[in-house]
Formats: sequence, structure tokens, C-alpha cells
Amino acid sequence: MTNKIYALYLNLLQKYGNPEKIWPQWCARKKTAKDRELIAIGAILTQRTSWRNAHLALENLKGENLLSFRNIAKLSNLEKLTDLIRPAGFYQTKPKRLYGLVSFIVQKYGNLNKFAEEDLGIARNKLLGLYGIGPETADTILLYALDKPSFVIDEYTKRFVAKNLSLKNKDYDSLKKLFENNLPKKIKVYQNYHTLIIVEQKGLKGSLMEKL
Repeated sequence: MTNKIYALYLNLLQKYGNPEKIWPQWCARKKTAKDRELIAIGAILTQRTSWRNAHLALENLKGENLLSFRNIAKLSNLEKLTDLIRPAGFYQTKPKRLYGLVSFIVQKYGNLNKFAEEDLGIARNKLLGLYGIGPETADTILLYALDKPSFVIDEYTKRFVAKNLSLKNKDYDSLKKLFENNLPKKIKVYQNYHTLIIVEQKGLKGSLMEKL
């Protein structure tokens, strides 16, 4: 299985090229603090909605200077945040999830860079302890915003696995272990592989953060 998992990755690389050119901010070797916050915010907004709708919500936040953890954390209530991210759907829960994440980071660490200094396991458990953040969202934040080697298992990955691998255990943890145990434990490999899986499944070559 090791050779199969890695061979599939190499095939995707050959077919689509360097993911840093496909998703320049998400897969960049060097990210600014703004990039990291934007990715983390995007990870919440993309939950169970289209990338287009999430992008509309990000544009609304940008227009109100709220693509910032500190600025979101300063809000006195969730009314304004709810209105701004309404295009992303689940307007009764997503504002609470987003506010809960940014408040936790700002109050406990000050910023994402400080939080990124935590051990991977500790950081993941703390994210999973927050309201509305499940394994997929936590791993997305860890992998792309914090540059930690935590493979993401989303619907694109599940479809990729179903198409290319014959497996009995297809639950989140089993698939996550499958990829992580059979790939070099390198951040860029994890980021590149997951990005290319999405491109392969959806044909999505534009970044959620384009023009933001």
C-alpha cells in the first residue's frame, strides 16, 4: 500500500504540476500572519458549503476590516459577524464557531504564530475542544494555516480513495492514518497531496483567497 499511496501522489504531481502555483497562498513556503489567519477563517467558512459562498463571506469580512483575529475578537456581539458571513450558510452556528476560534487564540496565545509553537498533538486536541471544530476543520487549520503535518480527510479525499484504493475501513481516523503512515512526514508533501486531490476531484485551480 505504501508504494500505491505515494505513486498516486507522484502521478498527480506529474499531471497538474506544482501546487504552489495552483494555490499560491495555501501552499506557500512562507506565509504571512495575515495569510495564516485568512486560511483559518476560511477553514470555518467552507464547512458544508461551496467555495464560492465562502469567498463571498470572506469578501464581506474584508470590506469591514474583519479578516483579522484581533478585530473579530473585539466585536461586542455576533450580530454583525452573522450578517457578514451569512453567504457561507449555517448562520446560527458558523459565527459562534469562528468567534470561538479567534477568541481562544487571541486570549490564550495572542496570535496564530504563538499557537503554532504547540506540539502537533496538543494543538490538535485544543482545536477539537472548541465549539463546532471537528477533525476535518482542525486538520485543515493545522496543515495549511500552521504548517503542521496533519493530513486532511475531506469529501474530496474520500472520493479519491474510493476511486483508487480498495479499502474496508473508510472512517476518518483510518484514512488519516493510512496517508500519514505511508507518506514522508513532510509538510509540503501533505499540503501538495491534499491540494492535488481537490484539483483532481473538482477541477478547482483557483485559490479561495484569490483577490483578497
